[in-house]
Amino acid sequence: MDVVGLGALNLDLIYKVNFDKLKGVKRGLERKVNFEEFERIKKLLESEGEFVTKSGGGSAANTIYALSKMGFSCGFIGKAGEDEEGDFLIEDLSQAGVDTSRIKREGKSGICLVLVDDEGERSIFVLPNINNDLSLKDIDLSYIERAKFFHNTSFLGEKPFHAQRESILKTSTLVSFDPGEPYIRQGWNTLFPLLKKTYVLFLTKREIEILTGIDFKRGAQEILKWGVKVVVCKLGQQGSWIASHEGEWFISARKTEALDTTGAGDVYAAGFLAGLLKSMPLFECAKIGTEAAAESVTGFGRFNYPERDFLSKFLTKKETKSEF
Repeated sequence: MDVVGLGALNLDLIYKVNFDKLKGVKRGLERKVNFEEFERIKKLLESEGEFVTKSGGGSAANTIYALSKMGFSCGFIGKAGEDEEGDFLIEDLSQAGVDTSRIKREGKSGICLVLVDDEGERSIFVLPNINNDLSLKDIDLSYIERAKFFHNTSFLGEKPFHAQRESILKTSTLVSFDPGEPYIRQGWNTLFPLLKKTYVLFLTKREIEILTGIDFKRGAQEILKWGVKVVVCKLGQQGSWIASHEGEWFISARKTEALDTTGAGDVYAAGFLAGLLKSMPLFECAKIGTEAAAESVTGFGRFNYPERDFLSKFLTKKETKSEF
């Protein structure tokens, strides 16, 4: 296979909102909630928001879904509930071509309330449910070894984090890692063993500065000293900054009318990995990621993720040899 993903698997319930009308809910939030909080916010949305659609979600799952739609061979490791939500999540991935044979079914599926305003900005409230019960026994290490890349994103519980940590440390497959702020806040000492095993690391400007305590450009250079081969700094509407031992590159974002920015960074990661799998130079990988993300935000959820023909405009007859 090309890529195997590991991360939380969630059903996204997407609502169009006016944040000014939502008492106690601000734009830009992303946090875990308990069942009571989830029900309170959902009730508020039913009266003050407009339900748009439901979509499969979870950061690693989004990346794997996007890669599979672009024509790559992908699988996913995680947990989905034995419920209607779990049925939807499995079917959604399967229809995109993702191998779901390593997704365990039990309990209740993870659910996210995704709040989006007219400018495409959002807040997310996560009820993890069965995601927080993932353990090392649920992860088939031999399955990971069959892939060229092992793509990882964060969980919200300690149990799945430790299982993920052991999987990364034990695999010989190249690791791509988008840890997110929940993992970044665990600090350098916790993350260092994982970063030593990471080939390409996806971070935001804020996350680099939290992790290193210095500005993101110098921080990216510091992270390279820890063993990471490629640092990708996602700068949102400004673009992205790529650093490796070969050099540094800035790639500006493409302006587009955004309906929903949820998952844009995940689709960027898919585009970047697609470039690596096609043996493209890092600058071109970043351009592919940028274009893929720009395409994804023009629809809600996963509805406008790039299709199989997306990569054709980036590929040439003579491809540069891959670093890996």
